[in-house]
Amino acid sequence: MRVLVTGACGFVGRYLLAELASRGHTSYGMDRGAAPSDLPVQEFLSTDICDASALKTAVRHVAPDACVHLAALAFVPSGKSSPRMMTEVNVMGTVNLLEALRSDSPATRLLFVSTAQVYGTHTRPAPVREDDALHPESLYGITKAAADGIALLYARQYDMPVMVARPYNHIGPGQAPDYVVSSFARQVMAIRQGTTPVIRVGNLESRRDFTDVRDIARAYALLIEKGIPGEAYNIASGHQVKIGEILTALCELTGVHPEIIREESLFRPDDHCLELDSSRLRKTTDWSPLIPLRQTLSDIVKAS
Repeated sequence: MRVLVTGACGFVGRYLLAELASRGHTSYGMDRGAAPSDLPVQEFLSTDICDASALKTAVRHVAPDACVHLAALAFVPSGKSSPRMMTEVNVMGTVNLLEALRSDSPATRLLFVSTAQVYGTHTRPAPVREDDALHPESLYGITKAAADGIALLYARQYDMPVMVARPYNHIGPGQAPDYVVSSFARQVMAIRQGTTPVIRVGNLESRRDFTDVRDIARAYALLIEKGIPGEAYNIASGHQVKIGEILTALCELTGVHPEIIREESLFRPDDHCLELDSSRLRKTTDWSPLIPLRQTLSDIVKAS
């Protein structure tokens, strides 16, 4: 298939392009700015998804069989500092893409990448399924929930082959240091190199469901190949781990014993992770995570 990937230069985009290449697909990368020289694509299109006209031209040029929409403003605190930009990119950028496909490539199989944050954090009596109510609690979650709903509306209203992925936390080598695991890895490596004796943390009791980004990329590839139009798919490992256990494992892997300082600005007392039911994904695509958490952490350390 000819696959268009928006947000191709981002953390997940690079892994997805590699996964698509390994499966014999021809990839077209789209992002703002210039393409990195090592991006494994047939062609790169420097296009801003907020520019509806340019996006329509790009879609017409590629005429993709499938598209994975990764482009988004995904760092949650950016919702406070840049609310207008987050809304423009996450909501209107998605509408622009949907309209471009509807106009010029309506048969394109589109996978809109949402987030598990659309479900919120309030405790529920059972693992969360895709048809359960959405209760986003941050501007990021709200914008993703809006785009999520719009994508599924286009599937119903225009009979377009649109699907939605709702992944939980994914980690791996090359992730920005804004995120907790990559931040810890960089800090413990700094300690190992003698730069600093301390590590600054938030709430180590918080629990998260982490999946290796390479397993996430494989799930996306499987969904554009086998996913059912009009459906949403949860993606999660099914195993929760305390943030403190992640830090302990990273310290063991690097052989450091840091002084731990709790940073109030990083502390989230009500941080809670829901359990997701990913059986729909597993049944449809036979996907399951293959890379153990310890291996992921080891790879992150090596890349830090």
